[in-house]
Amino acid sequence: MKKAIGLCLIIVCASCVIVSATERQILVTPQWVAERLNNPEYVILQVALLKADYTREHIPGSRFLWLWSISESTTERQIEPLPVPVLDSVLKQVGVNNDSKIILSYVLGDVGAATRVYVMLDWLGLGDRTYILNGGFEAWKAAGLPTTKEIPTVRKGDFTPILHPEVFADLDYVTSHYRSDGVRMIDSRTPRGFNQTSGVNVYRGGHIPGAVNIPFTVLADSTNHFRPLDSVNLKVLEAGIRPTNEVIAYCWSGQTACRLYVALKSLGYRVRLYDGSFEEWSRIDSLPVEITPPKTEEKPKGN
Repeated sequence: MKKAIGLCLIIVCASCVIVSATERQILVTPQWVAERLNNPEYVILQVALLKADYTREHIPGSRFLWLWSISESTTERQIEPLPVPVLDSVLKQVGVNNDSKIILSYVLGDVGAATRVYVMLDWLGLGDRTYILNGGFEAWKAAGLPTTKEIPTVRKGDFTPILHPEVFADLDYVTSHYRSDGVRMIDSRTPRGFNQTSGVNVYRGGHIPGAVNIPFTVLADSTNHFRPLDSVNLKVLEAGIRPTNEVIAYCWSGQTACRLYVALKSLGYRVRLYDGSFEEWSRIDSLPVEITPPKTEEKPKGN
């Protein structure tokens, strides 16, 4: 009975959060994109790991953005941002201007690629005018909208980055804030990864102490659309997160947590991405890790 009452209170609070928080429209529909297809203010970027997934067919007028043109893998981390001058050049080459509005489309269900790019653009000062086509290119085609093989001619843009350091939390920030009142850590790995004690490339298992687990798998459905934001918000509230909290999202290497970052931004939460994530944290022996004991169901008392 208490559990049921608690769930009802959370549902009521969920509606309050949506009203009180400053939401940011990030996820958009194919029809929304179609209505802006010929508007020169909008730059559509098709994010993909292989150029063949762009040249085969794409949204008319869209430009190809290779994921690894804005991030790199190094000897220190699996994925991290490229230097700002490189990012500046990449965005200019795809025609981004200081007044551009960006629409990100992803292919073959790769939500993670688009959300990673979103975080990078937010850091560079474009977050409040960057959108993600929910469902990606496959949703565009399913809506019966036109595609093309034609590669557009692109005029070099004049974009100048204005960095927003509050998008990221580095190791110093996390170590000095993870136990602070009002700051909550969310680990977006799977439940197994959250409490994994050993495995391939696992130096120390577990998670950052005090973190709660909201797996990235609950954020999107089987068609690679983000789930409705009210249902995502309910998951967040059930995990004990409140709109007054600052959230630090992390995962294993800073990739899947980008989905959580986008969902929380959409809902109006203050969120930072810990890009080094548990890959970095777990390899520093002086930092604590935690294993959460599995929950046990209470057995009903006998008469």
